[in-house]
Amino acid sequence: MMRTSRSIMRRSVMAIAGIAATSLMLTACGSGADSGSGASGTAASPADDRFASLNSEIDALRGPIAWPEPEALSKPVDLKGKTIWWVPIGASIPVINGFGEGVKEAVGRLGGTVKLCDGKFNPSDIGNCLKQAGEQKADGVITAFIDYAMIPNAFDSLVNQGVPVLVAGVPPTGNKEPGDKFSFLDPTPQVIKMYETVTKVGLVQNGSKSNGLWLRLLDSQLTTRASDAGIAKFKELCPDCPLATVDFTTANVDKLPSAVSAELVKNPNVNTLFVPVDNFVQSALQGVKTAGKTGIKIVSSSGDLQNMQAVAAGEQAGDIGTPVNYSGWQYVNGLMRLLAGDEVKPVQTLTNRFFDASNVKDLTLTPEAYLTGEWYGDGSYKDKFLAAWGVAQ
Repeated sequence: MMRTSRSIMRRSVMAIAGIAATSLMLTACGSGADSGSGASGTAASPADDRFASLNSEIDALRGPIAWPEPEALSKPVDLKGKTIWWVPIGASIPVINGFGEGVKEAVGRLGGTVKLCDGKFNPSDIGNCLKQAGEQKADGVITAFIDYAMIPNAFDSLVNQGVPVLVAGVPPTGNKEPGDKFSFLDPTPQVIKMYETVTKVGLVQNGSKSNGLWLRLLDSQLTTRASDAGIAKFKELCPDCPLATVDFTTANVDKLPSAVSAELVKNPNVNTLFVPVDNFVQSALQGVKTAGKTGIKIVSSSGDLQNMQAVAAGEQAGDIGTPVNYSGWQYVNGLMRLLAGDEVKPVQTLTNRFFDASNVKDLTLTPEAYLTGEWYGDGSYKDKFLAAWGVAQ
């Protein structure tokens, strides 16, 4: 039974990769990608007003992010001297580490400390983390990408001990209702917008001449729904453009290269490849190479360092990046709202930036820069969160 739970947990973490924002398994694109992706990151000339409008929309995403104004707390929350436990599904994943650095920074600005407990992609380890948090009388717990329904008893036991728990990065599951000590930070609206934006940035590559292949991720109801939203957006924006799809899951990602290759042989005029999350680009590229195709423009999301380097090298047309430091602060904002007795609302705003050849050249593509969030604009979001929390600047 444990093996089954662990398998489900691994699929779950990959399913959430498109949230927040975000890639949960950051893998290299590979040095031989040039045969499959095409070097151009510039938009094709619009054929009609639809694509002129779309190009304008994507142009706006190329610039620094205009950070949203968080809603002010209804009452002050004091974290001075308190300990917040950070329990990610797996701390070894760079993007989760990035979120964690943001959490640590935000809690530190509030006078508290963060204790990491690594879930190690194992329900038993995650359960032990929650148990320890209760035993050590944590002042609050933020979990990341851990499905409540996987270990409901462990979550419920912790809440029953009076420890506030924010379940972040996943939709509500298990018919669990929010309460004064428990809530979800639901990314569903943001993930759907993200996948729709993958379609939009792909369409600006070839305009009305687009011939697409969309990789439909079926790991969960959320990724299936978001993939279908991305496909529907393609058909809405370019109803006369051919579109093929390939269905896959993280569990069968080893079969993705052959599936992509077969679809490209069947549809030899495909010129745009839509990959929902960065960590699947390498597998897709293997399929492109096997099919012997060139000039296909690949777009994906997450802002993985290796993929960004591929964009800079002309090996990938574009990437929709997620600011991991900001996301960590956003998680702390969710906890602060829970502690204040305020509603923790689903994440609605798409706080992402589109990178292609036009703007990636201005970036410092290092692991350190990736963690700081400097690729996305200034750090004014930190002051905005602190103001919403009633903290003097």
